[in-house]
Amino acid sequence: MNKKLLFTAAAIPAALFVPTVAGAAGTDTVTVTGKNTVNETLKASIENLPASSIVKGYQWYYVGGSNDSTNKPISGATTASFTVPVEAAGKAVFVEATTTEGNKYKSEPRSINELKLSITKPRIESSSKYAVPGESVQVGGAIVTDDAGAKLQSNQITYSYQWFYKVGESFTIIDGATKDTYRIPNNALTDGITDIMVKVQAKVGISLVESAESDVITISNEPSDSMIEEIKTLLVNDNTYNVTSLESFKAKVTELESKYEALSAAAKANVKNYDVLKRAAVDVDVISKLNEKVDKVKEINEKDLPKYLKEIDEAYDKLDLLQRSLDLNDALYNSIKNILKDPTDIEEFKEVRRLNQAIVALLDYKSSFVTYVPTSIESLKSAVETIEKDIAKLSQNYRATVQNQVILSDAKSDIKKVEQFIKLFDKLSPKDSPSKQVTTAKSIRTAYEKLTYKQLQLVPTEYKHTLLQAENAENNQIDNLNREIDSYVGDVDDSYPIDPSKDSWQGHVNNVNRIINEYKGLTKNSAAKIVGYDSLITLQKDFKAAEKIIKDMDAYQKLSETPGVAESKLKTNYTNVLKAYNKLTSLQQSLVYNANDFLLNTPTITVNVNGKEPADKAAALALKAEVEKLANVTKYTFAQFESAVNVATTKYKNLSSGGRKYVTNYYLLTAASKDLSGVKSFHKKVQAARQETDAAKQAKKIQTVQTAYAKLPANQQHLAKQQYEDLLNNRLEDAPDVTTLNNEIAKIVSNDNETYTVSIEKINELSIEYKKLSSSDKKRITNASILTTAVSDVKKVESFMKTYDKSFTSNPTTVIKAFNKLTSKQMSLVSPEIRQSIIDKDKGQQQSNESALKLVESINSLLVNGEYIDDLETKVKEIRTAYDALSSSEKSVVKNYSKLTQAESDLKKVADVHALYVPSTDDNAAARKAWQTAYGKLSKKLEILYNKMYVNDL
Repeated sequence: MNKKLLFTAAAIPAALFVPTVAGAAGTDTVTVTGKNTVNETLKASIENLPASSIVKGYQWYYVGGSNDSTNKPISGATTASFTVPVEAAGKAVFVEATTTEGNKYKSEPRSINELKLSITKPRIESSSKYAVPGESVQVGGAIVTDDAGAKLQSNQITYSYQWFYKVGESFTIIDGATKDTYRIPNNALTDGITDIMVKVQAKVGISLVESAESDVITISNEPSDSMIEEIKTLLVNDNTYNVTSLESFKAKVTELESKYEALSAAAKANVKNYDVLKRAAVDVDVISKLNEKVDKVKEINEKDLPKYLKEIDEAYDKLDLLQRSLDLNDALYNSIKNILKDPTDIEEFKEVRRLNQAIVALLDYKSSFVTYVPTSIESLKSAVETIEKDIAKLSQNYRATVQNQVILSDAKSDIKKVEQFIKLFDKLSPKDSPSKQVTTAKSIRTAYEKLTYKQLQLVPTEYKHTLLQAENAENNQIDNLNREIDSYVGDVDDSYPIDPSKDSWQGHVNNVNRIINEYKGLTKNSAAKIVGYDSLITLQKDFKAAEKIIKDMDAYQKLSETPGVAESKLKTNYTNVLKAYNKLTSLQQSLVYNANDFLLNTPTITVNVNGKEPADKAAALALKAEVEKLANVTKYTFAQFESAVNVATTKYKNLSSGGRKYVTNYYLLTAASKDLSGVKSFHKKVQAARQETDAAKQAKKIQTVQTAYAKLPANQQHLAKQQYEDLLNNRLEDAPDVTTLNNEIAKIVSNDNETYTVSIEKINELSIEYKKLSSSDKKRITNASILTTAVSDVKKVESFMKTYDKSFTSNPTTVIKAFNKLTSKQMSLVSPEIRQSIIDKDKGQQQSNESALKLVESINSLLVNGEYIDDLETKVKEIRTAYDALSSSEKSVVKNYSKLTQAESDLKKVADVHALYVPSTDDNAAARKAWQTAYGKLSKKLEILYNKMYVNDL
């Protein structure tokens, strides 16, 4: 084994990275292995180079001669391996290896085998044995190989082509036809090009080879011409297929489709009557599918059968004469007629009349209202279902003649709405809190009031009772709260009807807070039934005001019992507390349970005159006594109090400064003067209200006076009371009586809350009275929601009446529909006379109309087993005259009117085709063709009608 010289990558210069290392033994030359054939690989071996030689590169050469300078390096051949290119065929090559020391070593030359090319006979690729003008044909075959064994690659072979056409017994080139494909000119046959062939030349390197001539292919329209002739055999004429059986015709069509698809694109383009084949394929498919559908009739369920039969009938009716020629002997047509046979008309008409009567019998008319005869949801639902099942048993033609089916749909709608209403009671439970029951009942009541009169009569009585109980769930709580509130603020004048003490004070406060919290938990309607809540809120506030004074008085008492407290401090404290006490209202003062102890514990005041008594001391002491009396205003009228204050004030001003010191209760006189001023200001408001001549405006001013009075301190309330009560007792006579109005509103609905007991005019009057109330008085109207609903109902009824006045005579159906949408209470606002006229009109429309029904029968008789009767035109004119004489309501009964218009349309279509008719002569072929085309487009039904009406045309 040869030794190898190993290097690490870091020890080798970058340019010499991974060099080839020569072996150490053998002759100093390079050897070459591999086949001397194109596309084979030759490999240089350096096993025989001097030991430790490092080869840094290779170069392969073509041998040029005996002189090395004539050797030609082969471009790119610089590795130990060398794939022999086609250019090397027939040449000699060698390789030269160069070491890192610059030494060069050569191999012996290798002679590369010459190429011995051969090529197979080319062929002309075509879709058939013929080529069609306009078709592009392509060269196939012409496979090139090297007999010397070289494995040639396709990219090494260059082909050239030449196409030839036959002239006489020889062939000549086709100018420009030098590609592997050749498009035969459209005018080839005209130009005499009937036979063509092709030759191929291949080049590999410098070697050439030429093929033999291809087989000749003939240019002809034969494929297209044959297809055209075969397609022609599908038709007898433009309106009739050449068919002996649908199966054989279908097979023929399928065969021709396959032949057509095998044609070249150019050949297909020459088949000018392909649309006949294409349509035949479609028509065969249509007839086949229709046959399949007829065969499956027995598999269709009863519910879907009418629709299924209608689809079959309509599908066949769309077939034209050419398509129907595939229905041999009218086999399919007769099958369809058999499955569409109408039932006996007489029996069906009897059933229609019975059903009409059964539907009308569902309703009852009394007291100008409409109700259902079945009084329960279950019985009404059963009656409707029975009628609908019987209607479903009728044939399709007669189902539409059943009148008043809107009554059935209305009944089902009413049942559904009542069931939905009853479902609402699932949300109501006697275990719920009273407020939750009332809240739930409110939403149920809203839904209840939206029900019509007919719907209300279907609501079971137990649900109505349950609703009332839920609505009244808070009544006990309301009664208890009213009693408790009354015990605190009932019959209040100058004082609250409680006598709080130090021990009971907090209990009263807690109780009032509890009552207020319970009130806040009530529903809005229940809260409106609470009497005196505003007064209770005032009491809550008064407790807080009184509590502060109570604490101040207790503090004063402690201060007065404290030894060493200066008289001036005690006097100031007393005076301040007294002033605060006097600012309280009478009601607030009635809560100050320690007021008497405070008032009786006046501070002792020593007068210091520095040993000099004033001359008017006696007058000062007398004035002090007079001022003391002013503390008890209940002993005075306003006039007396005003006079006493003025006199006392004058006397005080006349005293000397020394004398004034003896009037130690002067603060009472100051307080009295302020009370006098406050009352005078209040009197001005009273006077303004008294002078108002408009009752509504006076009511608002009196409300302002009442608010002001409630805020006056106790002393001022006493002094102002006379004029205040005189104002209230002598307000204008037409001032609103809130209680009476509230009671009148409550009476506008019936006890069962299903109808109104008053007229629209009365509701409007009550609404006007309510609007005149002040905001505070409106709060006292606990039945305001009843009035609001009534006003809304009035607007809807007034809108309905406009529709009634405008349309009842000309279009009563519109009015009836609008009337049926009114709720029970809304209906009650319509006058009984108008309600009755609407009901009478509705009943009139519901009655069976024999004339209309007979007309329905006549229209249905125009077709017998899918074919029009004889003398159709005369019968249609008679029916048209009779129909036009009907009223609009009677016309609405004729549900099969479209059949009449269809018959009229079909008569016109047939007449239009007849208008094109001309006899068959040599000089009118185009006109005759136009008539035949139009006739061929008639449906089977119209074809039969035409043959009946214009028999001479055929």
